[in-house]
Amino acid sequence: MKKVILDTNFLLLPFQFKLDIFSEIERVLEMPKEILVPSLVLEELKRLSARGNRAAKLGLAILEQKIKEGKVREVKSSGRTDDWIAGNAEKLDAVVCTNDIGLRKRLLRKAKMLVLRNRSHLELV
Repeated sequence: MKKVILDTNFLLLPFQFKLDIFSEIERVLEMPKEILVPSLVLEELKRLSARGNRAAKLGLAILEQKIKEGKVREVKSSGRTDDWIAGNAEKLDAVVCTNDIGLRKRLLRKAKMLVLRNRSHLELV
């Protein structure tokens, strides 16, 4: 089963671009998968939401619903979010869902990524 790791900025896409990221993940990755969200990402979304960030509020609401439905699993994480994702992406042979340029550069040649293309769909790189 393929592991899929969600990054914080990826969860802001539904608000920013009116994109159903979970349908897009299903469309692009036609294989059995387990979607993981690091606890650091959940904490970051909660902090941003508390500060009034509307994109984070929507992302958090969607994510909490998917966790409740059993479609996403929260995993304990510590340290810096990007460090945790980069380290575990390679270790787990995971696909990372991110739109963060810095993280994408770090993952190049180390892990596959799902990224936003043309503000309308996701693409595996």
